[in-house]
Amino acid sequence: SYLDQLNNIQPGLGLMLLMQVWVPRLQTDVPARMDAKVQVVGLTKLLCETPALLADANCQQIWAQALAGAIKIIASSSSYLSNSTSAADDDDEVEIGYDATFSRLHFAARLVTDPFPEVNDAAIALAQSLHKLSASQPGKLSPLIQQGLQNDAKLAASLESLFNKAGVNLV
Repeated sequence: SYLDQLNNIQPGLGLMLLMQVWVPRLQTDVPARMDAKVQVVGLTKLLCETPALLADANCQQIWAQALAGAIKIIASSSSYLSNSTSAADDDDEVEIGYDATFSRLHFAARLVTDPFPEVNDAAIALAQSLHKLSASQPGKLSPLIQQGLQNDAKLAASLESLFNKAGVNLV
């Protein structure tokens, strides 16, 4: 897993990056469009495919904070993950004209490529992965999720809505 690879470089590096860099950044800077999808897919894999994060109380606290960050991205209107419209649809409407102060260089624009084309909806993938994880460890995730979302009723409601939309629940 990702944490194991980082911990092979230096013991504790994976948790340190997650705790001191990634999770705090999620609290302040919500990514948009493709970056939001990449963040949610990455957090989903990290949360649901890294058993070490559920090993002790400190790691469980980081797990809960990372989940809150993923839900915050999904609930954010700027991420375009909570809308039914595709982010690509919004990029098609470009105003053509000339402004003396700024002209967009058409061929200098970076093409947006989807690193996870197999994931159609990152939010639904998160809900389904959490469901599978809770089924493999019954009763363990509910308290962690409540701990992570206890200070923000909006995030808790967003997660509940996400479970309903995906047609899954926690075990």
